Amino acid sequence: MLIFTLVPPWSVYKTIARLCFRISFVRTRRQMSAKIIIIGAGAAGIAAATRLYEKGFKNLQILEATERIGGRVATVDFGKNVVEMGAQWVHGQKNNVVYELAGPLGLLESSVVGRNNIYIQSSGEIVPTEISDRLMSLADGIVGSEEFASYNGTMGDFVTARFTEAMQEEQMQDIDPVLAQQFLVFFHNYVRGYNAFDSWYNISASGFADYELSEGDQNLSWMGKGFKSALDLLMKRHPAQNDEPIPIDTKILFNKFVTNINWNKGPDNPLTVSCSDGTKYDANHVILTTSLGVLKDNITTVFTPELPTIKQNAIKGIYFGAINKIFMEFKTPFWRDLGNTFGLLWDANELEELRTTEYAWTEGLSLFITIDRQPNLLAAWMIGKEGRQSELLDDEQIIDGLMFILRKFFKSKNVEKPASILRSKWSTDPNFRGTYSSSSLFAEQLGTGPGDLALPLTDCLGTPALLFAGEATNTGRFGTVHGAVESGWREADRVVEFYEKQKGTSK
Repeated sequence: MLIFTLVPPWSVYKTIARLCFRISFVRTRRQMSAKIIIIGAGAAGIAAATRLYEKGFKNLQILEATERIGGRVATVDFGKNVVEMGAQWVHGQKNNVVYELAGPLGLLESSVVGRNNIYIQSSGEIVPTEISDRLMSLADGIVGSEEFASYNGTMGDFVTARFTEAMQEEQMQDIDPVLAQQFLVFFHNYVRGYNAFDSWYNISASGFADYELSEGDQNLSWMGKGFKSALDLLMKRHPAQNDEPIPIDTKILFNKFVTNINWNKGPDNPLTVSCSDGTKYDANHVILTTSLGVLKDNITTVFTPELPTIKQNAIKGIYFGAINKIFMEFKTPFWRDLGNTFGLLWDANELEELRTTEYAWTEGLSLFITIDRQPNLLAAWMIGKEGRQSELLDDEQIIDGLMFILRKFFKSKNVEKPASILRSKWSTDPNFRGTYSSSSLFAEQLGTGPGDLALPLTDCLGTPALLFAGEATNTGRFGTVHGAVESGWREADRVVEFYEKQKGTSK
């Protein structure tokens, strides 16, 4: 038997050689001039841009949908100083990149909201501090227990059951059961506000425990200078720094709402980003940092081709809530001799009655907090669906509702109307559609989470084409600015490492 070996003609070898040389040449050229588009100039976008610029990738373009940088970091003038419409405090010191930027420069201080917390019943009675401290310590202990982290059920089921059991113990018998139940309702509102979800029955205990708390002071403020200082630190233009500023501001185009990303046009073809004003931009890589709320709102139209199922499930499954603030400026701070943070404990019958009135939306008001270095300001912390509903009301309706609540809970004080108010409307803003993400039972049912949202999409040659950043892509520190910054650095490093690897293989 004759065995024949099929040998390709020399022309085929030459063609393959030319193709390999072309790919190698193109990639080498890209190492020097790769065009990178970053969508969003929030904390994640600025972090990605500054990291890339410092690594020598200066062919950058940032497309920002609004007229400012910062995204959900939104420091604005109000009263006699500034207030935070979005991110307000640096949460913790250990393993917190924002603290690592600001802390050593002496730019942070402990916020007044971390001390002198008061709990008031709807009857106007102030709960004795000794009692409220014990109740809060009990609730915090339940959430922080090992049993909680491994519980196969919802957060609401676990906390409610354990709290009810603990109140039957002898050392808690001196606390009025009605007061204890009022506190439990408040604690639900407290964690809903802290984590931006609607109900603790929609989140698993283990999922809630996935959040990685940075140890240390959870309420560090910016000494009256605002969270915008973090952006200045990233761009190395803060007065406390002695570095050469990174000129990222020259790379930003404002009022660029992205309507489509054509991300898979074949090898060596650029991605194309289209905006609502008709402009289009080509790039080798796109880093997408828009909020999860915007992705949810536009998932069917913004991606060409449509995203893989694993991505779609992550966007649909991870929860994205909204926390709003209403800042009130008073001529006289009637609360000054009482405290700094005021938790509201409703009588069950009065709460039922409230739900039948025009002020039903005020059920979403969980706390009143004072503002650092602004003694005449008081802020209402709005949560849940009622907080979202309040965005649809005009200022006069908001003031009427707030006055109803203030005069009900602060019966012993002469509460006059605020001289002015300022409020956020995050959920109805098409550029955000909410404030920050949290885990959910739906995400767990879909078998997804932040890790899937963070996965880059590559072309057929393995090039990271479309990359995802933002707090919702951080597996342990979702819902935080430091989580957003970490994610921006992560995706910038992914691009840098790709080209470093290409250099290594081309030698």
